[in-house]
Amino acid sequence: MLASVSLMHEFSAACSIVETALEAAKNNRATKVSAVSVEVGEFTFLVPEQLIFNFEIASKNSILEGAELRIKTVKGHLLCKDCNFEGESQVDPSIPNQIAVFAPMKCPKCGGSSTKITGGKDFVITSIEAEVSESTAG
Repeated sequence: MLASVSLMHEFSAACSIVETALEAAKNNRATKVSAVSVEVGEFTFLVPEQLIFNFEIASKNSILEGAELRIKTVKGHLLCKDCNFEGESQVDPSIPNQIAVFAPMKCPKCGGSSTKITGGKDFVITSIEAEVSESTAG
């Protein structure tokens, strides 16, 4: 069941990227989009390979079909309420990689579990590369 939930998560994110990119392309008279660049926070729990796969599906039969989805992962940031550490999260090496991202994030300084996520929860389109129509209607 976890795999299908994950795929739906990525599909929803991919559809959001496609919708936003299509709107930007329309507003700028683009005729074909060749690439979309996104920054994906570590705490979105989006799997880049699955996001790319779902982007390919969601962009079918549109001016985004065949466009490259470029993903830059943004490291998560934590604030520890116990020792006031604020900085990048670190994966506990004792936890298997497959489940590490779903485990509670412990403070890398004191090991406490009283942490708050302060960064790495978003995904943002940073750029869109497209061919723009030079003709003007009217």
